[in-house]
Amino acid sequence: MKIMNANNSPQPEPEQLLKMLEAQIAASRAYRSTRKTSRAKTGTMVMVLIVFGAMGALWMLMTMLEEMRAQRPGQPAAATGSR
Repeated sequence: MKIMNANNSPQPEPEQLLKMLEAQIAASRAYRSTRKTSRAKTGTMVMVLIVFGAMGALWMLMTMLEEMRAQRPGQPAAATGSR
């Protein structure tokens, strides 16, 4: 027996509601499982980007310091360890 609401549209029966709810739960679980893997991939990519960015900044700093050391007046270009 279907019950009519104020708009004269039939309301679903309890079994139909359970089936719709189960379908929504299954879709939600599938979405969450794919989201977790994409979140893990995103986190990994961010960490790799940070590491490579830090390595690039360190390389640039070392290059700049070597250029500054070579441009100092009165200093030899390469320091020798023999005395």
